Amino acid sequence: MSSFFQEYWEQQPLVVHRDDAGHFEDLLTLDGIDHALSLAGIGLDNIRVVVNGKETPVSELGAGGGRNSGTNALEALYARYRGGSTIVVNSLQDRRESLQRVASALGHELGARVQMNIYLTPPGSQGFAPHYDMHDVFIAQVYGSKVWRLADEPYELPLGNRPYNKAQPAPDPTREFELRAGDLLYMPRGTIHSGAANETASLHVTLGIHPVLWIQAFQDALTELAAEDVRFRRSLPVGFDRDAAVRQRTETEFAELLDALREQLSPAELTARAAERVTSISSPLLRGHLLDLEELPRTGPDIRLRRRPDVQWQLTGAPGVVRLHFHNKTVQFPDAVAEEVRHVAEHGTEWFTAQTIPGDLDEVGRLTLVRTLLGEGFLTLR
Repeated sequence: MSSFFQEYWEQQPLVVHRDDAGHFEDLLTLDGIDHALSLAGIGLDNIRVVVNGKETPVSELGAGGGRNSGTNALEALYARYRGGSTIVVNSLQDRRESLQRVASALGHELGARVQMNIYLTPPGSQGFAPHYDMHDVFIAQVYGSKVWRLADEPYELPLGNRPYNKAQPAPDPTREFELRAGDLLYMPRGTIHSGAANETASLHVTLGIHPVLWIQAFQDALTELAAEDVRFRRSLPVGFDRDAAVRQRTETEFAELLDALREQLSPAELTARAAERVTSISSPLLRGHLLDLEELPRTGPDIRLRRRPDVQWQLTGAPGVVRLHFHNKTVQFPDAVAEEVRHVAEHGTEWFTAQTIPGDLDEVGRLTLVRTLLGEGFLTLR
């Protein structure tokens, strides 16, 4: 894994060929996506069809169908597929547990939000024209095969304000290869790419990677600082754009504010805030939480619990309190129980009981601690 980050991450594409067509069967299958598409509850707003770069939301295909518009849209979806359109299902990890587990585990490893989109292309067809994405992607080929063509990056690691210019001529590919079922492709954001199915349908899962960027960490810190320091909320002096004296005063004030940034935003504080952001960018895995809440009143000191798998958390301190950040929220405890909270957070992957938590808390205090974290979804009985 370390060699991947040193040689490829945000630097260059990587292709992993495997002679194992069933490698991703636990992730998704052709029958699995067919089953998902047949369920109206999947949400038509998350599905679109694409052919030759033209996208159409499926919700528009059933327009005019009245009370049966959803049924009409589903049939129209398959009709478009039979006619050569690629079916795209966005964020399927929110509706399929096998994908959700992978997204959570990978997000925990990378410190990133992971979104999984599904692309089902009929034989001999191509959905998208050459383009680049504004986030890194892993492509897991689930079924069939696809020929991919990559071109040089015109701009290294683009942000959201620099989308691909579709009006420009398609670039000449510099690399061409086939992904077969079980193969994996990694591309840094900005990599120009396109893919076309071969003689059978092609099904792949695109894992979009959204980590915390340096610019986001600075923006978050500046926003919080502006809420505390009124100087950052004031307007620039009137006339700075045309009066030389006012312009000089503006430069002086900029220098003072830059000094204030250095004084009030330490590297340690910036890093801590960025770490807190990581804990807030992934969807929580709360399967079984309703059952936990039902059993919460009967939870005793000898009931076995554990920390929810793959939960991302951060523990920070402030005068008199300890704060546990997870699931995009913060649960605060008195500083006197910091040792017990840290133990549960760090060692809670194994089954334990309230009685086995070390520290000075009495039995009532330990039970209150585990009941609080069970009720908040940090711990589970499952």
